[in-house]
Amino acid sequence: MKKALIVALAAFIAFGTQQAKAQVDFGIVAGMNVSKADFKNPQNSLKTNNRCGWFVGPKVEFTVPLVGIGADVALQYSQRNINVENIEGEKTKKLNTIEIPVNIRYQFGFSSLASAYIATGPQFGFNIGSGKFNEITGVDYKVKNSILTWNIGAGVKLLKHLEAGVGYNIALSKFAKYTGTQESSFKSNTFQVHVGYFF
Repeated sequence: MKKALIVALAAFIAFGTQQAKAQVDFGIVAGMNVSKADFKNPQNSLKTNNRCGWFVGPKVEFTVPLVGIGADVALQYSQRNINVENIEGEKTKKLNTIEIPVNIRYQFGFSSLASAYIATGPQFGFNIGSGKFNEITGVDYKVKNSILTWNIGAGVKLLKHLEAGVGYNIALSKFAKYTGTQESSFKSNTFQVHVGYFF
């Protein structure tokens, strides 16, 4: 009897492991950023507008069988375009980063052909471009080496391979800072739309 229970338990664990492995999907995603800088400027002399950018990179998704709860992690190259308008006119600066979003997600299916998901989690960004924003602000805003934001998103997955989603990326830390006679800094929240293909 004990041997039968051990064999049954081993078979159950092996089956569960195989099922868990079947729920790991690898793919690539690409999308559009719509960003706007929010300046904390004592003189309130800098105005900003929405500008489009883009991102692309590999992504892995893990979903617990039957439950629908899982996670996704991506490694993305991202380009945000930050627009600034001052007394000298309007200029746009590119902010180039490597982004690592880590989301908890809940996925639920409508049928065998389609499912929907909601996701949220932190995103860790690392600046790989210029360290200054003086070209568009007139003063030396220093871009931080690392940036922390928070993702909220939702989307659909079709035929287990195609994914489309929208999200909002909320800045939790400052993107750049200037300390002179008066301290000033800015953050940037970003609306995102993406598509992905999973192998």
